[in-house]
Amino acid sequence: MKTQKHKLIPYGQSNYESMATNNFYYVDKTHFIEKIEEYGSRFLFFMRPRRFGKSLFLSTLHYYYDINQKDNFQKLFGNTYIGKNPTGLQNTYPVLKFSFAGVQSYGKLEDTIASFNNRINGRIEVFLKLYQNNINFTDNDLLKILSIKNAADKLDALINRLDFKQKRFYLMIDEYDNFGNIILTEYGKERYEKLTHGAGFLRNFFSVIKEGTATNRIDRLFITGVSPLVMADVSSGFNIGTNISLIPELNALAGFTEEETEQLIDYYVDNNIIKKEDRNKSLQIIKDNYNSYKFNDKVTQTIINSDMVLYFVSEYIMRKEIPIDIIDENIKTDYGKISFLIAKNRELNGNFDLISKILVEKQVSGKLIKTFKVNELIQHDSFISLFYYLGFLTIESASSTANVRFKVPNKVIAEIMWEYIEEAVKETCELKIHEYELNEQFYNMAVKGIWKPPIEYILTKFYEAVSVRDFSLREVGTKAFLLAYLNLSPFFITQSEKENNKGFIDVFIRPNVPVEHNAKYNYIIEIKYLKSNEINTDAKKTTAIKRVCDKAKIQLKQYEKKFDMTLTKKLIIIISAKKLLKLTEIKTS
Repeated sequence: MKTQKHKLIPYGQSNYESMATNNFYYVDKTHFIEKIEEYGSRFLFFMRPRRFGKSLFLSTLHYYYDINQKDNFQKLFGNTYIGKNPTGLQNTYPVLKFSFAGVQSYGKLEDTIASFNNRINGRIEVFLKLYQNNINFTDNDLLKILSIKNAADKLDALINRLDFKQKRFYLMIDEYDNFGNIILTEYGKERYEKLTHGAGFLRNFFSVIKEGTATNRIDRLFITGVSPLVMADVSSGFNIGTNISLIPELNALAGFTEEETEQLIDYYVDNNIIKKEDRNKSLQIIKDNYNSYKFNDKVTQTIINSDMVLYFVSEYIMRKEIPIDIIDENIKTDYGKISFLIAKNRELNGNFDLISKILVEKQVSGKLIKTFKVNELIQHDSFISLFYYLGFLTIESASSTANVRFKVPNKVIAEIMWEYIEEAVKETCELKIHEYELNEQFYNMAVKGIWKPPIEYILTKFYEAVSVRDFSLREVGTKAFLLAYLNLSPFFITQSEKENNKGFIDVFIRPNVPVEHNAKYNYIIEIKYLKSNEINTDAKKTTAIKRVCDKAKIQLKQYEKKFDMTLTKKLIIIISAKKLLKLTEIKTS
């Protein structure tokens, strides 16, 4: 059998034992075990966006603390930080671990309850078998616990028997909010509240956990999730533990640092898997598209989405070159279920305007809320905070806890958010744009410099759709829609509010050469918006259009010093709430 010379890429891997024993490349995060043991609270919650490696870290904790893995400690951890610096608590607990990721969310509510009960009951039954001798369960103990069908009641019975025997255990829950979030986004608030409010089964389940921590039978608790939303609704916030998500020294607990990413790329360069000439280009692509997350305003270190990095390297290895498609479709799926936040009953709401504003201006300010309930999502700070926890926004800076400046972290997230803008308008306004036709026009725009057909087509179709609805668009909404389609073109890299020559270009478009080698045209675009009272007569309209057009020309003149104008086109777009007023190119003088 041919021996594998280089380490395998652990894309999609979340089991620590598999990582440690099957020659996978492993970024050692075990030093964080030492840190979290030092905190006063033994009951911890850790929130990060999807695909950041939370499940792998929880699996690492599982194998480190599991009393049944004592004989395997050196095999599993000998080459890691914690293997060389054990804390003394290693392999001292029976570990009960749940994952809510597989709980059925579709069908009727009764189906979800049955799936939840089956999943929890199954894990408890495995726990009883694994630790029967260690805990000295009698046959009567087992029969009594196994006969209970309700998950919360079964967990309660287990905790009571452990209390009677004076035994402690470590409880771990992975992706605690997974199916709750899906139910909220797919089925709405009413069904979600049946899980989390009043006598909701999820609320009852966490009540049992809270009681278990109070009696110290649950000696340690570690829960991972995406946001504090579900926890706030099921347990009045984090009143059964401590949220460690914003602690500065845990900024890099999940995800990769830039140093860790460079080490990974260099490993595959040194092993002739990634070409040396592709090293810097690969790192730049990773930095532009996957980087810039910060989970505390005091840190300077930015974190990279680890799943995206592993996807990129995995695709490179298979293709033996830099991949063209750098967005993992799994990421799109994970982030693709927030439409309920921006549209309801085929009507856009205020959150649509807020998302549009964020994308156009690339930043937003507000207070980072540590815990909030579903009924509070209409509030500005709660909505912004949810977007932070989901990974759509990250911390840029902060003058105080009540004044945090958030930004869109990278190009991948921006592109995904632009898709929401497009889909929201298409759905609510019944917009009919033939994307195959538009794609050909975008190709001509990038390669041949023929720009007017696609821009005119987008705006014409847009105004046709919104004109039949009671829908008044402000400047940011119209601009956001145009930018949504420009950002979705594979032939361009589109930026809004790009700083240039002591000014800000409304829209800057440059060719995406890695995707289309023949693309060569840049575009700098000024978009001007006129209010209805400025154009309510022909005379006023003529004067207003000339005024803003002259202003746009001056601005474009300032920007042109930065570009080779033989390949850069300067465009002016003047719009109102109801129609396209002017679309023209300014020739270089």
